[in-house]
Amino acid sequence: MARYRKLLRKDALLVFLVLLVAGLLVERFGGDATLLRWLGAPPPLLQAEYAPAAAADGLPAEVAHTAPLQQQVDIAAIPAAGKPVRFFMQNVQNYFVEGETQRSRYVLKPKSRESRDAVVELIAHAAPQIVGLIEVGGPVALQDLRQRLAARGLEYPYFRVLPRQGEDRALALLSVHPIVQDHSQEQVKLHQQKRRKMLRGILDVTVRLNDGRLFRIIGAHLKSRVADNAGAASALRKQEAYTLAQHIRHIASTQKGLPLLVFGDWNDGPADAAPQILMQGLSADAALRRLSPRDSRGEEWTFYFKRGKEYCIYDQIFVNSALRARMRGQGGIIDIPASAKASDHRALWCDLR
Repeated sequence: MARYRKLLRKDALLVFLVLLVAGLLVERFGGDATLLRWLGAPPPLLQAEYAPAAAADGLPAEVAHTAPLQQQVDIAAIPAAGKPVRFFMQNVQNYFVEGETQRSRYVLKPKSRESRDAVVELIAHAAPQIVGLIEVGGPVALQDLRQRLAARGLEYPYFRVLPRQGEDRALALLSVHPIVQDHSQEQVKLHQQKRRKMLRGILDVTVRLNDGRLFRIIGAHLKSRVADNAGAASALRKQEAYTLAQHIRHIASTQKGLPLLVFGDWNDGPADAAPQILMQGLSADAALRRLSPRDSRGEEWTFYFKRGKEYCIYDQIFVNSALRARMRGQGGIIDIPASAKASDHRALWCDLR
């Protein structure tokens, strides 16, 4: 009898360990369909657990001189397509400066003044009214860039930077026009994850032009390919993309018809999983269209991946159908000499209408 009880305890312990490992695997790979089928678990739900952050009473302090936050947008009152408004985006490759608050355990090296000036040169060349930035160090770094731009006669009085604790590379946006809504989220829980969050959050603001036109602009920066486990990094990018797609589906259901642009460094090409998730969308009205900007030679690459020795299209702009119907052309990629000094990513632009 004692021997029988001992065997039961061993069997119970074995079952417990198997269930524990299975649970850790599910959390680690975030509902990967193949893994869930192997474990005999049901497929993941679509957005059932997604709850967007509530709008704040006012805008963050770093949004300068802006109009009061609007809780509602009268989409029916948005004017038709008008004079083009240029949007510019770039991963500015670790735009760190002296005096920035460190948010991780890594030692940061300030970006050289030559490289910072090269970033300014690219923005000045495009002369955009709205600038989307990736890998900005934080508020101090963004102020450094704004001052350098102002010295070139480019004033961007409205801005938003999204620093996140534990991550030194932030998303940011500069605008000539007022930011009238801010739904940015620093802490975004990954789909079907208990603790893990998107590495850089979701930048999400609405810009209003003088003629009343509104553009909702979202920025993201997915997990880098620099990782010990390439498969795990790819799985994380898929989870981040799916979480972002949930955010976009909520916008499509609550602000139907509002022109929407999504920019980012996806660390995946157009045919890879993360961009495909955004293009397919989680509902028909949340599907996005990818722009195909080209440089002066007709080439589309935005990043040279040294390890793989390949030219990649990691930096991409997506728009919803409401915005695409207003636009003409695909935009472009800036390939002036300053590009090589500014960043390892090339800058993109497109004209909104």
